[in-house]
Amino acid sequence: MRKYRSVAVLAATGALTLGLAACGGSSSNSSGSGSGSSGSSGASSNAAPKLPLKAGEDSAAESLTGAKQGGTLNVLSSEGFNHLDPGQAYFALDYEVVYATQRPLFVYMPNSQTELAPDLATEVPTSANGGITDGGKTVTIHIEPNVKFAPPVNRVVTAADVKYAMERMANPNVAGGYWTSYFQNAIVGAASAKGGPISGIQAPNATTLVIHLTQPVANTIVQALSLPGSAPVPATVAGPLDKHAPTNFGVTQLTATGPYMISGEQNGNSITSGFTPGKSLTLVRNPNWSASTYAGPYKPPAYLDQINITNGGDPQVIGPQVLKGTSMVQLDTPSKSTVQEAYTKYPSEITFTQGAGDHYLTLNNSHGPFTNVNLRRAVYANLDRVAIIKEKGGELTGTPGTHFIYPGTAGFIQAGAYAGPDYPWAVHTSGDLAVAKQYMKKAGYPSGTYTGNATVTVVGSNNGADELAINQIVKQDMTQLGFKVNLIQVDQSVMYSKYCMVPKAEVDGCPSGGWLRDFNDPYSILVPTFSTAAITPTANNNFGQVRDAALDAAMQKAHLTIDPIQAAQLWAQADEHIVNMAEAVPEDFDIQPNVFASNVHWVGDIWNEGSVNLAYTGLK
Repeated sequence: MRKYRSVAVLAATGALTLGLAACGGSSSNSSGSGSGSSGSSGASSNAAPKLPLKAGEDSAAESLTGAKQGGTLNVLSSEGFNHLDPGQAYFALDYEVVYATQRPLFVYMPNSQTELAPDLATEVPTSANGGITDGGKTVTIHIEPNVKFAPPVNRVVTAADVKYAMERMANPNVAGGYWTSYFQNAIVGAASAKGGPISGIQAPNATTLVIHLTQPVANTIVQALSLPGSAPVPATVAGPLDKHAPTNFGVTQLTATGPYMISGEQNGNSITSGFTPGKSLTLVRNPNWSASTYAGPYKPPAYLDQINITNGGDPQVIGPQVLKGTSMVQLDTPSKSTVQEAYTKYPSEITFTQGAGDHYLTLNNSHGPFTNVNLRRAVYANLDRVAIIKEKGGELTGTPGTHFIYPGTAGFIQAGAYAGPDYPWAVHTSGDLAVAKQYMKKAGYPSGTYTGNATVTVVGSNNGADELAINQIVKQDMTQLGFKVNLIQVDQSVMYSKYCMVPKAEVDGCPSGGWLRDFNDPYSILVPTFSTAAITPTANNNFGQVRDAALDAAMQKAHLTIDPIQAAQLWAQADEHIVNMAEAVPEDFDIQPNVFASNVHWVGDIWNEGSVNLAYTGLK
């Protein structure tokens, strides 16, 4: 499985009136929190896992150069893409294509989770180089002057193209997944934007973009501009398509600026000649791309002549096919059996990336039985997170999740590291039915089991035996508490786009909802997934529809705190509040495996869970 991702800038929410974790819940349907024992079976440890990796298996140690020029790479995936439009793309699987075909203003180096580099821009703005001014409320960005759009547009990219790209994210027909989270309340004039000009985004000349902010959050906005939505889009092409609901940009046309483009469009055809949704996608070289138009350390070699991507199929079959084949990679997560086989028999054909996100059981905080905090705590207490880890592949693929700021991110240690907050419903990672029944009683069910009339709708992914098994673990653990569970199992992309990300679907729970930060800041983990402002009618990243004013205020305070040590502590308090209110149930801290054939010179983006960077990967 792969994850959606985002971050958000919130408007000020008034005075800080925190009912944070140490104080316990205060709503009418909550009980006091209290501390729990961490000495029971299944309790977590503060110690970091020590993976017994073999030579070549550490994704952070891969070489960015050394492949041969030319050749065709065959890419297999059980999952399909959600959006190839850079204004809509927000699925880690989509990113692998989008970053090969588009050039956002900035990008993270493939072998780093923290090093931001210029892509379309000439440098990363800072206060020192004059790119950030006005106390952090103005950002000035200069773009490369000789970057050209791919055929059939064939003209030089200008700052106006970036301005249009950003503005179109506010168009309801585009509905950029992180527009409301990142930019809507941060950019002057963007709060009520619907896709037209925004006063706070200016292009005074062909190579200069100026962004005026409502708050001194320039450093965060610069990092957010590494997301695909900052890639230039020609209004002449996308404008007419953006009038369609939803937009047809990325469906019939997709103008590239990166080293690759979708086959067929170079001849003026629709991208459907090279793209069949859910089945296949062919990338070829962009003839207008030039390696000389990169000013920073990010310089993609673009070794490959062609990339053939096939979607669909059984991950149990795809993995072994890749390991035993040639010139092949698996685009999505390999099955548990594939990971074990690669680790033992093909150690040079698998990498493991730590700090690769987290997964959690989402619970609907705004509709249905889980509006009751103690019912959420009961589900939290009974969920067997250790069993979930086993289904995913054991210690090679993750550790039991105990909170939501995951390893390698500021605030993780302050939030309790691997052990996490010490609440009765949270400490038993193997699940504790007795504790769960205590909270069922506090929720108003004296027998310790649910006796209400509601049927709980749970929607899970069917992409692989491990996903199906996790769905059953969640169903079983809820059934133990007396819930009647209607389990719906669909392709993961459908799980997100039709159910878990659509509030009106009124889904009660989604097993293995996943999140991958956009950059190394807890802001990019907690705000998009738990802030009130992140809730949207579609492409909603706050899967549980959490509306918690105290949490919103806590996250806003942390976001505006300049001192990094103090900010990390404030983010940890916000994280603990989520655990205290059981607004979701953490399942794991991810370690992401990726597999490829023996003749592939693999380069993965460790900032994007180690997934393949198609602009750097080549053949040996």
